[in-house]
Amino acid sequence: MFRILLRILAGGLLLFLCMVPHTHVHVAGKEDRMKERIEDYLAGEERLQGAVAAIHIADAETGKTLYEQHADVRMRPASNMKLLTAAAVLHELGPSHQFKTKVATDGHVKDGKVEGNLYLVGQGDPSLTYKDLQQLTIQLKNLGIHHISGDIMADDSWFDQERYSEDTTWKDESAYYGAAISALTVSPDEDHDTGTVKVEVRADTSSQVPAIRTTPATDYITVRNDAVIVGEQEETDLDIVRSHGKNEIVISGSIAKGDKEQERVAVWEPTEYALHLFADYVSDAGINWEGTVKKGTAPSRSQTLLKKESAPLQELLLPFMKLSNNGHAEMFIKQIGRKEKPGNWADGIDQMKHYLKQRQLPVEQMIIRDGAGLSHANGITAKQLTTLLTKAQKESWFPYFRRSLPIAGEPERMLGGTLRNRFADSELAGNVTAKTGTLTGVSSLSGYMKIKTGEQIVFSIVLNGLLDEEDGPVIEDYLLKLVYDNLDSMHNN
Repeated sequence: MFRILLRILAGGLLLFLCMVPHTHVHVAGKEDRMKERIEDYLAGEERLQGAVAAIHIADAETGKTLYEQHADVRMRPASNMKLLTAAAVLHELGPSHQFKTKVATDGHVKDGKVEGNLYLVGQGDPSLTYKDLQQLTIQLKNLGIHHISGDIMADDSWFDQERYSEDTTWKDESAYYGAAISALTVSPDEDHDTGTVKVEVRADTSSQVPAIRTTPATDYITVRNDAVIVGEQEETDLDIVRSHGKNEIVISGSIAKGDKEQERVAVWEPTEYALHLFADYVSDAGINWEGTVKKGTAPSRSQTLLKKESAPLQELLLPFMKLSNNGHAEMFIKQIGRKEKPGNWADGIDQMKHYLKQRQLPVEQMIIRDGAGLSHANGITAKQLTTLLTKAQKESWFPYFRRSLPIAGEPERMLGGTLRNRFADSELAGNVTAKTGTLTGVSSLSGYMKIKTGEQIVFSIVLNGLLDEEDGPVIEDYLLKLVYDNLDSMHNN
C-alpha cells in the first residue's frame, strides 16, 4: 500500500513539473556560470590588478540584484555623479523650465537715449552663446536706442561669487571642463562649454609659425604663439593652455604641416568676459555710451528692455548628459540651491540630498562635493547608482532623463554622445543607454541595457585605482557583453 502511494505521488509531481512553462524554470547552474565567468574575467584582467571594481546589476522593473561585487563600497563616480544632478534638477525645476538673460536699465528711455545705466543681467543660463549677446545688441538697436548716458554693467548676482567647487585643482582652471562658474557666462558654440573661448591652430601657412584664430574674436584674452610647424612625418606635441590667474593663452610645441587642431580654453573671470563681449557688440551695433564697463547689481526697480529665454531644460539636458558638460552640472546645482539667497554649492547640494532622501536613497552614506563629479572626494556606491536609475523610471520626467543618456554605437553626436564609438559593431549597439565617467585613475558606466529577451536591466560599473583610466571602457564593455550573453542564456532553458 505504501509503495502504491509513493508511485501516485511521484506520478503527480512529474505531471505538475511537465505542466510548468519552461520560460519560468530557473536553472541555478547557468546563473552560477555567469557569476563565475564575470569573476574569472575580473580575477584574470591584469589591468585591474591593484584596482577596485564595484559592480551592481539589477532587474530594472523589480530592482532585484542579479550580480554584485563591492556594490556597497563608496567609489569615486566621476561623471556618473551627473545622474544624480540630472534627476535633482528635473525634480526641482521641471522639464519645461527656461533660463533667462535680461537687458535692463535703472533709468528710462527717451528719444533713442537710455538715460541711466544699461545692465546685462544673468540668471544662470548655461546655454548662452556669444551670438546670443550679438543678437541682444541688434535688438537693442532695433528698439531705436543709439546712446547710453551711463555705464554698461554686468549683473551676475543670481549666483554667489564662488567660481570653483571646493576640490577643483588649479591645473583644471584652464581646461574647458574646469571652467569658472557664474550666473552670467557664455560659450563659443552649440556645445555650450560655458566660460570658454575656442582656439584654432592651423599649420597651412607658408611661414614656420601656425596661424591662430579664436572664437569669438575678442581682445579679452591675449595669445602667445610659441608653436612651430614641422614636417608631416615628424612627431608633434601641441599644448594650448591659459596661464594661471591670467587671460593669456600660451600655445607651444609643434604641429605638422597641413594639420589643424582646436581646443576650448576656460577664461579667467567669466562674467567680465561676457560683459566685455557685450560692450563690443553694443559698439558694433552703432550704439555709443558715455560711461565705463563694470560689474554691478541692477536695482529692483530696473526696467527690463529685452529678455532672452533658453530652450526648455528637457532640451538642455542633451548637451549636458550626452557630452558630459561639467559647467552645466555646477550651474544646475547652484540654480536649485537658489532659494532665500544667491545660488551656491552648499545649498544646491542640500537640495539634491533632499530629493534623494525623499526617494529613500541613503544620503548619509554618500559623499557629494559637486554636481559634475570632478571632485576626487565624491563617494557613491554602485548600488546607490542603480537604485537611483530604478526609481527614476517612476518619475513623470523619466522620458527626458532616459533620452538624455548617450546611446551605445549611435554615430550622431547628440544621440550617441560619449558612447557613440563604443559597442558600434556588437549586439549591444542601441541596447545600452548609459552615462560615462572618467577621471585620473577612474572610469565608470551606469545606465540601462535591453537584453535579448527584450527585458531591461540597470547596471553600474565603477572602476577606481586604474593605472590608466583609458583602460576602463575596454573592461566595462567586456563585462557588459558577458552580462548580455549570459542573461540571455538564463532565460532560455
